[in-house]
Amino acid sequence: MSTHPSPTTAETPTPTDPIAQSAQRPTPILEVFKDRLGETADFPVREGLTQLNNGSYGCAPVVVRAAQEYLQQQLEGDAVRFFKRDLEFYSDDARRALSEFVGAPLTDLALVPNGTFAVSTILANLDLNPGDEILITDHEYMATMNELERVCKRSGASLSIAKLPFPEITEDLAVERILGAITPKTRYALLSHIASASAYILPLERIIPELKAKGIKVIIDGAHAPGQLKLNITQLGCDWYAASCHKWLATPKGTGFVYAHPDVQKDFKPLALSCRVHENRIDRAPFLCDFDYVGTNDYSANLSIPVAIAHLGAQLQGGWDALYQRNHDLVMQGASIVRDALGITTAPPESMTGSMVSIPIPGTPTKGTIYDDSLWDALYAKHNIQVPVWAIPNVHPRAMRISAQLFNTIEDYEKLAKALKAELG
Repeated sequence: MSTHPSPTTAETPTPTDPIAQSAQRPTPILEVFKDRLGETADFPVREGLTQLNNGSYGCAPVVVRAAQEYLQQQLEGDAVRFFKRDLEFYSDDARRALSEFVGAPLTDLALVPNGTFAVSTILANLDLNPGDEILITDHEYMATMNELERVCKRSGASLSIAKLPFPEITEDLAVERILGAITPKTRYALLSHIASASAYILPLERIIPELKAKGIKVIIDGAHAPGQLKLNITQLGCDWYAASCHKWLATPKGTGFVYAHPDVQKDFKPLALSCRVHENRIDRAPFLCDFDYVGTNDYSANLSIPVAIAHLGAQLQGGWDALYQRNHDLVMQGASIVRDALGITTAPPESMTGSMVSIPIPGTPTKGTIYDDSLWDALYAKHNIQVPVWAIPNVHPRAMRISAQLFNTIEDYEKLAKALKAELG
């Protein structure tokens, strides 16, 4: 006999809620886990491992994983009901939590498996013609570059690339280089909110208004932003925003969202069209219907987003604002320790740094047998430290990116500094 709470409860819809609701719905996941939200976050990092690469895949704490498991039991307990009825309610709950957290109307948010999927979906929906240009920087994520290559080959469009130096950067220089790469053919701009390999936070509040004033539509790749920065997507003024939640928001793997401004939602479709896309409903916009169900899949990771937001927000007095500050301060201190150990004096400005920092690494890069660089291999195999060492393609030959999450302490960076001295001499 199941010990889980009953999956349904009677509830009167809130009249002001823009998403139509029914009188019968599954119990909201936050209600199910309300007594566990304040538990100390238990991150299942392997014992003995110094995990300094939260930026790649993140780590979901025990309570959040329990929420996913509960949702999976609801799915398997009655899959027909789950997919045909309950999924919409759970999706609305996830969107409602995200809406407040990222500063965007819930009706403009679609749930997707990850940031790569989100960017690919946006690019597939663009109206591109031969001769059109897409403005990017040379710090974009490789998955984005691969998708851009495919899109440009198919459409005849091309790229205009703004070159940003590493590690010597300033906000003024970033703005100057990006705006200086605009040409009369530029129709779209695709920029990372936080660049993956270099960890730069771009000053979008200065860049986006200039792009929009020139009639350029703006796509923001915010894969690293939710949970690392306090967001207000509406205030940014972009047309699309793509993000992952499994990194800094600590949701299970397979979580992300696409924000689409109402002006660009018409005919905006997911990469896969389900058997329901042809249905026209007066109670629900196609943008929500089409993305909420794209065929039989395990949607439980995205549906656990409300628990992740509430659980991590309960870890420190001061909530998420305190968590942002704690992780930022820790990675700044950690980066200083590592730079001192290596004799490096250059660093990006603090205003362009969130909860991760990239540091140039001396020596000639050599391919590792497991990871991208032999130094990465050595730090993992000999010192039990997980930290990426890689090239920033066409920008810098060798860099190390360190992260700070709740499970990290200053001793982690001291250990890394000692290991680097041993390996680099």
